[in-house]
Amino acid sequence: MSAVYSYEASRRHDEMIERATSALELSMKEMRPEVVAIFSAFPSLLRLPSWMPGMRLKRVSPLVKRLMSESMETPFAYTQRGMAAGSVSACMVTDHLLKLDESDSDSTSMKDAVKECAATAFGGEHI
Repeated sequence: MSAVYSYEASRRHDEMIERATSALELSMKEMRPEVVAIFSAFPSLLRLPSWMPGMRLKRVSPLVKRLMSESMETPFAYTQRGMAAGSVSACMVTDHLLKLDESDSDSTSMKDAVKECAATAFGGEHI
C-alpha cells in the first residue's frame, strides 16, 4: 500500500486494508467463472427475484460494488489530500498525478486511469 498510495497501514486491523481485502475476497467468492458464464449466457436470469435459491449473486452484488468502489476511491483520495498538504512520499499515484499536472491532456480520464491502475496494483498482491 505504501508503494502504490504512500499509505502506511497499521500493523493490525487497518480499516482501509480490511475493506479492500474483504471486497476482493467477496468478489472472488461470488464471481466464480461458472456463475458468470451462466448469467452471461442467460441474462434474463437477472430478472428473477434475489430471494430465490441460486440468486445470491444478485443479493451480494450491490455490496461488492460499493466495497470495490470504496476500496478504489478512499486510498486515492487519501493520496490526493496528502499531495495537497505535502505530506506524502513518492509513490505510484503521486508520480503519475504529478506528470498529469505537467501535461495538458484530458486529466479527468487520465486520473480515472491512474486510480484504476493503482487499485489493480494493490489488489493484485492479494490475489
